[in-house]
Amino acid sequence: MNYVSLLLTLLAVDLLAVVSPGPNFIVVMETAMLRGGRRAAAVVLGIVAGNFVWCVAVALGLSALFVLVPWLYGAMKIFGGAYLIYLGISAWRKKGEGVDGNTARPSAAGGSSQTAAASRGSLVSGFLRGALTTLTNPKTIVYFGSIFALFLKPDMPIWVKGSSIGIVIVNGLLWYGAVALLFSHHRVQRIYGRAERWIARVTGAVMIGFGARLMLTRE
Repeated sequence: MNYVSLLLTLLAVDLLAVVSPGPNFIVVMETAMLRGGRRAAAVVLGIVAGNFVWCVAVALGLSALFVLVPWLYGAMKIFGGAYLIYLGISAWRKKGEGVDGNTARPSAAGGSSQTAAASRGSLVSGFLRGALTTLTNPKTIVYFGSIFALFLKPDMPIWVKGSSIGIVIVNGLLWYGAVALLFSHHRVQRIYGRAERWIARVTGAVMIGFGARLMLTRE
């Protein structure tokens, strides 16, 4: 098996799944706009930690089911491909809700009186919010239980499994980190609001293509 090709496919599929708007995207965007970049960064770390938990769960257990129940692999392919197509159609049909570039951010006038303990508590709260959002996000559960599990079959080398987990972690850090950074600026908020619909359509079309390929391929 060409593991490099497999990992490149995972890279593309996972990146599309991460970029696809969902609860994780919303919580990072909302936090960045209303709470600032530092709090949003804590949320991002929480999301990545939650993704790592799902990766380990798949590596230690879910993929082993393919050995005990061979037909489950084919079922997961169909289910995972159908889910990608569903996300693609949903993104294509999405109506832009717009983002208000003038969204008010809490005043920092009293920031000088805030204690270090309160600041740490705020960051911990952001981390927990990100982690819980990922661990309870139906989109994430379906993705790791079906699509990602296809790339961590029990007979694969350790380096392939480690690389797969690394891809998920790096994609999450880069994308959600960029979202946290960008949505801290009002100008980006206004630009996204105008281009949101077309961005969603392009992403949706690509996801539909990957979903169909996943369902039709025999390997």
